[in-house]
Amino acid sequence: MLKIVVTGGDGQLGRAIALMSRNSMNSYMLTTRDRLDICSREQVEEYLNNNDIDILVNCAAYTNVEGAESDEVGAMLVNAEGVAILAEACQRHDIQLIHISTDYVFGGDGIRKTPYREDDATAPLNIYGKSKAMGEDMALKNGGIVIRTAWLYSPWCKNFLLTILRIAKEKRLIEVVDDQRGTPTSAISLARAITTIIDSGEYVDMKGIYHYTDKGEATWCDFATEIVAQAGITTCKVASCKSHDRGLKAQRPAYSVLSNRRIDDIGITRHTWHEELKRVMEIINE
Repeated sequence: MLKIVVTGGDGQLGRAIALMSRNSMNSYMLTTRDRLDICSREQVEEYLNNNDIDILVNCAAYTNVEGAESDEVGAMLVNAEGVAILAEACQRHDIQLIHISTDYVFGGDGIRKTPYREDDATAPLNIYGKSKAMGEDMALKNGGIVIRTAWLYSPWCKNFLLTILRIAKEKRLIEVVDDQRGTPTSAISLARAITTIIDSGEYVDMKGIYHYTDKGEATWCDFATEIVAQAGITTCKVASCKSHDRGLKAQRPAYSVLSNRRIDDIGITRHTWHEELKRVMEIINE
């Protein structure tokens, strides 16, 4: 039986891994910052010394894209320095690190139409993306596996899906940007992929960077329109707007669709984002 520790256990992906690992033959233990602060070298070393761990899945991250623009120190501390501390410690203790990253390490413009491959050069446009790219480097340098994902949402925590559902019930009109294109991805489907990789033993032969998103692509406006439609909300209309109309600090990539060729090659099943959204909506409505 493998012993797996999941950092950031109270976040979207951590909670999804808890759900998807319920029937696993392996032991999954979720930790939060209170129990394991990845930015504390002493706490990380003590935790790894006192626990018998085979795999560590790092879901801990500074994910506030806007907030990072005015808090670069905080973003770098968690997404870069914290990952370095964790990765170095995992290598010393012979623990396989699986680190979760993001499509925002890329800087795709509106001209690009080809999904980003795992070996494409990164070129982040904002502080959040820069901090995550640095974290990737630290994980890879110390033998970690990096899994990039995109536009993550779930039935829990703060995310685009729950925000749109809330606003759509309060307003007659929502304006959502249509000049950013990526792939909405369910935290539950990503968690399913991660637990499959671990429980099947596939992780043993994995090296480097992998992408996992649900199938297809969309703009944020497309995603919001589908959310409202699947929720059966008829009193609210979704209209398109441009990124520059939102007055946001952080620049986002206009195109950040990821190629999933490496994850597909090892036989991980993926479904369309429309299908996965339906599954998440069913959980919300239970």
